[in-house]
Amino acid sequence: MSRKNLWVNDVYEMLKERAMSSTEISYKLKDRHRYNPHARKVTLVLRGEKNRFVELEKVFVDSSLRRDSHSVSLWGLTGRRYQEVYPYNCLTTFE
Repeated sequence: MSRKNLWVNDVYEMLKERAMSSTEISYKLKDRHRYNPHARKVTLVLRGEKNRFVELEKVFVDSSLRRDSHSVSLWGLTGRRYQEVYPYNCLTTFE
């Protein structure tokens, strides 16, 4: 993993408890990293880590900058099951 994407390990730890959207991941990383990745970068980097992360579905989020809601990726860990509705808590683990 490149040095510039060290935040991926933090995402792995966050997703152990519940699935999160890419915008939520970006927002939570703001507290841990000086330069947090934006939601689009989160999606692109996690798609490249197929052995650890899985894109569960697309969810709709509201935005103060857009007139309409838009869809973003909902992320989880490979081998885990999550609830179907928010807050998408982890149901089981397969470690």
